[in-house]
Amino acid sequence: MDGGGAVDRPLSALVVGLGVMGSYHLRILDSLPGVSVTAVVERNRARREEMLRGHAQTSGHATLDEALRAHRFDFACLAVPVGSLPECASAVIAAGVHAFVEKPMAPGEEQARDLVALAGERGVMLAVGFVERFNPAVVALKRKLDAGMIGRIVQMHARRLSPFPNRDGMAGVALDLATHDIDLMRFLSESEVERVYAEAAGREQVDGDDLICATLRFDSGANGLLEANWITPTKVRELSVLGEGGMFVVNYLTQELMFFEHPTRSTEWEQLSGMRGGGEGDMIRYALDRREPLRVQWEAFIEAVRSGRPPAVSGADALAALSTARAIQRAGGEHRPTVPEYRPAAVA
Repeated sequence: MDGGGAVDRPLSALVVGLGVMGSYHLRILDSLPGVSVTAVVERNRARREEMLRGHAQTSGHATLDEALRAHRFDFACLAVPVGSLPECASAVIAAGVHAFVEKPMAPGEEQARDLVALAGERGVMLAVGFVERFNPAVVALKRKLDAGMIGRIVQMHARRLSPFPNRDGMAGVALDLATHDIDLMRFLSESEVERVYAEAAGREQVDGDDLICATLRFDSGANGLLEANWITPTKVRELSVLGEGGMFVVNYLTQELMFFEHPTRSTEWEQLSGMRGGGEGDMIRYALDRREPLRVQWEAFIEAVRSGRPPAVSGADALAALSTARAIQRAGGEHRPTVPEYRPAAVA
């Protein structure tokens, strides 16, 4: 289909890639009202046929070209390894189909820029799957930040740690993990990345970055601390946002949002103050409506397709996160502060 205008009829979907993430996307799309998964693309025949046994109304194809020739689609979900994303996204966009692309969208900045430009030329939507934006705890946090509850943001600290994931096409922690938190830091601070510095490490005899510790400086003056690895035995997904009026802490996994007020009461007992500090303020754990972020993300995308409004996470957003992750990789290898390549265009 050609892009533009509001759409109120049932939407035809294409899912490309039936690995771990692709199967998650298929499950959600199957359950959304007004959406029909017309076809899937999966080159692995056994995987494709297994899926088709439970989806009698869906056509299976070995190649994307085959699917695009056989059907008309309103949008496509691309969940292939990162090295294949630019080629698949280019084919979908060139066909005039709205594209939902798994993060980080492309292996490098030039390919990402080309996709953003092509989508603009064809007048179709290019959305990218930074699912943490749709975590109910993050949604609530953004509202409270926008309301000025803690004033100016001073520092953001993200920890994204876990054992090595069992997924196809992994590209290193900077691209596969850290891009989530880079995107959130830009989103929450509403500010661009000025420069980064990082240290990186990898397991012996394994190429790529398996661990990064990075600092980010934003135009707003806020600092970012970012830890990401897939060496830690336990899974950790946490974000703290420190402001002049207090601190928020998010646990992505449990969808919890906590607020810690700056001290308003002094601790008079000297021994206790030595352990807990000289004072304390209120601590609040917010009650949230917990939902699966992936479903919320798809509901937002479908609404954007139907209304013709821009997606919540655009190709330009993904380019900024990707470019910052690449700058972190360079900083870790060269041991010097590095400016992301996306920045000149973003601040022009």
